[in-house]
Amino acid sequence: MENRIIKWLWALSLGLLTACSCSNHQMDGSALKLSDNQADDKAIQLYHKLQKNLDKGIMLGHQDDLAYGYRWFMEAGRSDVKSVCGDYPAVVGWDLGGLETGSRTNCDSIPFSALKGYVRQVEQQGGISIFTWRAGNPVGGENAGDSTRQDVVKQIVENGAVQQRFLASLDKLASFFTELKNEEGEPISVIFQPFQSIMADSAMWWTPARCSANDFKKLWSLTVDYLRNKNGVHNLLYAYSIGNERTAETLQTYYPGNSRVDIVGLNALLLQKDSCDTQTFIQQFNRNIAIITQFAEKNKKVPAITYTGLESVKVSDFFSQDLYPVISQYKLSFVMFGANAWNQEEHYFIPVPGHPASDDFVRFASYPDILTSNDIKE
Repeated sequence: MENRIIKWLWALSLGLLTACSCSNHQMDGSALKLSDNQADDKAIQLYHKLQKNLDKGIMLGHQDDLAYGYRWFMEAGRSDVKSVCGDYPAVVGWDLGGLETGSRTNCDSIPFSALKGYVRQVEQQGGISIFTWRAGNPVGGENAGDSTRQDVVKQIVENGAVQQRFLASLDKLASFFTELKNEEGEPISVIFQPFQSIMADSAMWWTPARCSANDFKKLWSLTVDYLRNKNGVHNLLYAYSIGNERTAETLQTYYPGNSRVDIVGLNALLLQKDSCDTQTFIQQFNRNIAIITQFAEKNKKVPAITYTGLESVKVSDFFSQDLYPVISQYKLSFVMFGANAWNQEEHYFIPVPGHPASDDFVRFASYPDILTSNDIKE
């Protein structure tokens, strides 16, 4: 309760201050423009919610938060974020990988039938869901990391048979998105990031090492236009992101255009196998946040950290001393942390109670400009 009062007083003072002044990193939310001119009412409401909360602070997000966490899987009511800081995340990430093959479960072992219920729960809590899609290679591969063929994207945009196979996958996604309903039977609007992160070292078949910028933009346009025009899917906001090692030139070169993007994001994970240290990572992270926020402002898009975290959280004050001083300099919609795997002891990005970094995460989540689910309820 004390944290909530502090946040309320801070928000009130911020409102009074911003009425009189504007900091260098602030973006005018009213200048943002929704990409889909046929967006349904729920999508418009979601976009307004992003605009409104952009003025309040940075929403805290966590991948797969309601479905599983550290040493648990699909236990009703559980959340690693809530277990440590007392509230659910404001944003929850999910993945649609596997839907295109007809699998009953996604690439993270969550049944698609249960996934719809989790999205409904997030909305009931006042939160927001964002979907990525680690789609299987449509040229014979079974997963997104099967990139043995270097011309997958070119085949999708040029080869009739491969394109039809890909469009059939989009039909399945369209059905899933249109079936997202709340308890009143109304559509639930979500964010969709179809090709997660333009990263140099990724094995995904759509990355720069495996397709040209022109073919990537054609792939993105094909995806968005087919969902909108062929399937009538208008409850989505679209997120485009780059990896932490990428530059402003890559961001611009691969950018699909303002009519097909709503959110410009940065994906930046520091894994235990990575050679760089935390400070080098944070410095690069800071440079790239500056790049995406400037690009977003120029193009009237919402800036966000679409995926980040320090695997196993080996630095006990990472959240308050490394991450927060950087992200708090910028106007960002949300910061999405990687999942806490239920079946891998060292693969987690949110500390649970008793972890050496848990108190630091509580401190981070209690900052007035870090928003959890209760902070964005309307």
